[in-house]
Amino acid sequence: MLLLSEKITGVPIMSLQTGTRLAETTEPIIDPGSLTILASYVEGQNLDTTPSVLFMEDIREAGELGFIIDDSSRLMPLEGLVRLQGIIDEEFSLIGILIVDKRGAKIGKVINYSFSPEDYAVQQLFVKPGLLQSIMHDTRIIHRNQIIDVTNKVITIDTPDVKDSLKDRAEKASTYVNPFRSPDIEPR
Repeated sequence: MLLLSEKITGVPIMSLQTGTRLAETTEPIIDPGSLTILASYVEGQNLDTTPSVLFMEDIREAGELGFIIDDSSRLMPLEGLVRLQGIIDEEFSLIGILIVDKRGAKIGKVINYSFSPEDYAVQQLFVKPGLLQSIMHDTRIIHRNQIIDVTNKVITIDTPDVKDSLKDRAEKASTYVNPFRSPDIEPR
């Protein structure tokens, strides 16, 4: 089952040790190289430093109460996050990023995405096409397998060309074998 991006923002963070609400998630931190949600910024009154970061691997359980973690020590201040600092510095955000195909034609902008709750990998991008393309398409769904390249400003996707699909059809037609004829019988 996939979850939409709204399921990762505004989620209460509960302490297993004290049973109290510690904070709330604000914005996910996504690795553009793997399109995986690594962590989330968190804010709340019970934090020593705001904003802080919660790594997705520190979540023990996600449920109706929110994200349950061991204790407040799992909420890290921004200073000293060596393995995450490079990604934080990039300030990568999926929402609003431009999508283009491999020829450079604009497809649209990301308005939402879905992710897998098991590994927090982004699986699908929901793209709103530009004004002219919106006549033909309302929203397009791009699967992660179609993504070729990701930068801070543009995601490039692979789209089938008309020539490619015609060539595939021709190859399938030439490899057709009539099941009612044996290969050793010549046509009359």
